Amino acid sequence: MDSIDRDSGELLVRRVMWRIMPLLIGMMLLAVIDRSNVGYAKLQMVSHLGLTETTYGLASSLFFIGYSIFEVPSALAAHRFGARLWFARILITWGILTVALGFTFSGSLFAAVRFLVGVAEAGAYPGIIFYLTLWFPKRYRVQAVALLTIGSPLGNMFGSLFGGALLDLDGMLGLAGWQWVFIMTGAPTLILVALILKYLPDNPQTAGFLSTAEKTWLAQELGRDDSAETMHSNPLRVLIDLRVWWFAFVYTMITLSLYGIIYWLPTVVKGFGTTGTQNGLLNALPWAVAAVVLVWLPRHLREHRTVLIGMALIALCGMAAFFTSTLLTQNWMRYVALAVGTPCISLLFPCFWYLPSQIFKGAHAAAAIAAISTIGSLGGFAAQNLMPWVAQWAGSPLAAMAVPAAALAVLVASALIMLMTWRVTPGTGFTLSSVAPADTKRSQALS
Repeated sequence: MDSIDRDSGELLVRRVMWRIMPLLIGMMLLAVIDRSNVGYAKLQMVSHLGLTETTYGLASSLFFIGYSIFEVPSALAAHRFGARLWFARILITWGILTVALGFTFSGSLFAAVRFLVGVAEAGAYPGIIFYLTLWFPKRYRVQAVALLTIGSPLGNMFGSLFGGALLDLDGMLGLAGWQWVFIMTGAPTLILVALILKYLPDNPQTAGFLSTAEKTWLAQELGRDDSAETMHSNPLRVLIDLRVWWFAFVYTMITLSLYGIIYWLPTVVKGFGTTGTQNGLLNALPWAVAAVVLVWLPRHLREHRTVLIGMALIALCGMAAFFTSTLLTQNWMRYVALAVGTPCISLLFPCFWYLPSQIFKGAHAAAAIAAISTIGSLGGFAAQNLMPWVAQWAGSPLAAMAVPAAALAVLVASALIMLMTWRVTPGTGFTLSSVAPADTKRSQALS
C-alpha cells in the first residue's frame, strides 16, 4: 500500500481496533472484576471475620486511596517505559495481591492488602486512555473509548456470574466461598500478562502488523490532531489547570454512582431472599444490557453537543430509576427499577472520556488524564463508605440507592452547564478555559 485514501484509512483504523482493543478490553474487564469482587465476598466475609458493614466498607475502600496516591506516577511510567511492559507489571502485581486477599483472616490484614491492590492497579485506566491517543485520530477516538468501556459492564456481568456462583462453593477444599471469590478473580490476570507481552505494541511505529505507509498515515493523522496548543512542561502543572479539576469533579460523580452500585447491589439483591448463584444472575442482567447498548451508542456521539445531551439524558434516566427504587414496595418492581438505572452508569463513560481526550496532548495528556482519574477515583472510596452508612442510618439497604441517585442528579446539571458554556474553536476542536499559565491561554473557551 503506497498511499492511503480516506476509505482505506477507515479500514486501517478498523483493523487496528480489532488488533489491540481485545487485549485492552480484557484488561479493563479484569480490572472491573477486581473491584467488584469485594461486593460478593462481603456477603460471607463480614460474618466470618466478625466485621460490621461500615468497617468492611472502610477497609475495602482503601483500595481507592492506594490507587489515587500512585495513579499519576504509574500513568507517567507507562508513558516513560512503554505500555506493554508497564501494563504487564500492573497485571502481575494486582493478580498476586488479589489472590492474597483470599488468605486475609483479620480486618486489619484485609485492609492492608486491599490498599496494596490499589497501589498495584494504579495507572491502569488512565494509561489505557492515553495509549488510545497514540493510535486513534480524534474522529475515531470516541468509538475506541466506547469499545474499551464495554469491558466495564462485561467485567461486572462476569464478576456477578462468577462471584455469586463462587460463594456457593463454600467449604470446597476447605476454603470458604469468599476465599474462592478472591482466588478465582485474581488468577486470570496472570494469563493476560502473557498475551500483553506477546501481542501488544507500544505504539504504531513499533507495530509489526502495520506497513510503512500505514504507519506514516497514522502519524500524519495524529499529527494533524495535535496542531492544537499543547503544554510541554512539568506534569504537576495540571494541578493549576481548572479544566482538570472540572473534569475530575464530573468524573467523581460518575465513579461515586458506579462503585456504589457495584458494591451495594449484591447486598440489596440478597435481601430479596436469593442464593449466591441467583444473586449473581440477577446482578449480571443489567450489565449485559449495558454492554449491548455500548456497541450501539458510539456512532451517535460524534461531536460535543450530542455527547453532552446524551450524557444529561442518560444521567437523568438513571437518577429517576434509582430514586424510584427506594419508593417501591414489591421486590420485583425494585429490581426492575435497579435494572434500568444500572446500565445508565456504564453509558456515561464513553460520553465523559470523549471530552478530555479531545483537549490534552502528549505527556500533558498522560498527566491530565491520570489526575482526572486519580481525583475521580475517590468517588469509589466515598461510595463504599456512604452506601453502608446511609443504609444503617435509614434502616434499609435499599435506601442507600439515594446515593447514586444524588450523584447522577449532579451529573445532569454538570452536562447542561457544559452544553451552555462550551464553544467550538475553529481548527482546534473544543477546549475548556483554565487559569493555566500564559503559554496555554490561546485555546480556552469555557466562560
